[in-house]
Amino acid sequence: MALGILGYVGSRNGYYPLALVNFEVVNARDTENNFSAAYRYFKNAAAVYGLDIKKLESEGSRLELKRSVLEKLIQDKLIYQELKRRLRKSDFQAAAENKINNFLANAKNLKEASENLYGLELEEFKQRVLAPQAYQEILEGRMNLNNENFSEWLIKRRSEAAIIILSPNFEWRDGRVQLKK
Repeated sequence: MALGILGYVGSRNGYYPLALVNFEVVNARDTENNFSAAYRYFKNAAAVYGLDIKKLESEGSRLELKRSVLEKLIQDKLIYQELKRRLRKSDFQAAAENKINNFLANAKNLKEASENLYGLELEEFKQRVLAPQAYQEILEGRMNLNNENFSEWLIKRRSEAAIIILSPNFEWRDGRVQLKK
């Protein structure tokens, strides 16, 4: 009974899988939080540049943005898995933290910008935006040292990975998240 209650509460709060990437979960809550941040960013950018916000609010635009966010989360998961395969977790996490701290030291008003542009507190911005970027940069650097091409690796990895999409709106096809037809 306790398991049923935990399952219900977890699913109500978005802690259910939306995708599996080599049997690691991308949950609905992360996808929705990243979507909200990206949507807010694009809405703010449209307002600044005088673009029609109504186009962004259309169901088609929102669905495309959700597709893009899910695809980015899957890519981030593949990068993280590769880093774990190539390096000790403590090593690349320390390097990522160092990159993030260097960025924060050089970025003025990042706390206000992350809140105003993305609607994210600084810690959440670090987790959702800066950490995945740092991991990608670390992997790209490691690959460059080994004369490997990151873009080619990513294309190959996307095609070889075991990716299952559990959303009724999307499917994994040809190494990409696609809208279901």
